[in-house]
Amino acid sequence: MVKKSNSGSASFSEEDIERWGAEADGGLVGWEFGKSVAGRPISVGSHARPFTLRLDAERRSKLTEIAKRRQITTSQLMRDLIDTLE
Repeated sequence: MVKKSNSGSASFSEEDIERWGAEADGGLVGWEFGKSVAGRPISVGSHARPFTLRLDAERRSKLTEIAKRRQITTSQLMRDLIDTLE
């Protein structure tokens, strides 16, 4: 068995590669992929700048959980919340 390694020093064999290929050809049975979420929305434009906000653990956890339930990023959740303000 010939072992190969990647740049992260993980070892794998030709048999591993063949098995992974066969699994992929079989449609990745048992794999679940979530809804695709864009990293940086085009809607914020080219003049967008980062904004830092310090949150305690409870608020950060709440923000993360709500974003996860809505299947959006925490940044998008914050943009949506800001948009609801008058």
